[in-house]
Amino acid sequence: MARIGAEERRQDFIEATIKVIAEHGIANATTRRIATAADSPLASLHYVFHTKDELFYAVYESLINMPQQSLQHAPAGATAGESVAEMLRQLVKWFTAHPELATTQFELFFWNLRNNPDMAAKIYAVSIEATQQAIHKVIGAALDQTALTTVSRLLINLFDGLLLAWSAHGDRERLESETETACHAVKLLVSSY
Repeated sequence: MARIGAEERRQDFIEATIKVIAEHGIANATTRRIATAADSPLASLHYVFHTKDELFYAVYESLINMPQQSLQHAPAGATAGESVAEMLRQLVKWFTAHPELATTQFELFFWNLRNNPDMAAKIYAVSIEATQQAIHKVIGAALDQTALTTVSRLLINLFDGLLLAWSAHGDRERLESETETACHAVKLLVSSY
């Protein structure tokens, strides 16, 4: 039997957790079920992640990092506002192509909000920071720090709202229309700075 490296095993557990949460909900995401989904012994899961909170945070971190590649493609010659609007458009597109990831992200956040509010605050802060870095990477110093923070928070709020609404109504055309409206609002806000 081939040995699997710790980092590869860690990623297997993260992917299995995403799958289990998306299929069964967080309440039914037992470590035993996650280990089975990862095709690994339960002891290995507990060796890699000492607590369930540690595992859930690693999953959330992974969910923040996954779509980052889609945020680095600004249209050539675009204004800062157009670039940030495109980032929102790409985020929505990426998550709608991976609906299980959106479901898992919402489940984890609301579970943390109820059970571990400090972790929920940390997750939100990490999301803001990742968004600020992505925006800065695309538009450079077009926004000062206060404006960058404001735009990052709005981007996250719009993104979360769009995906939550889409989870409820399931209408792709409506989501695309609402996304374009949100992109227009972001573009106007960034342009106002």
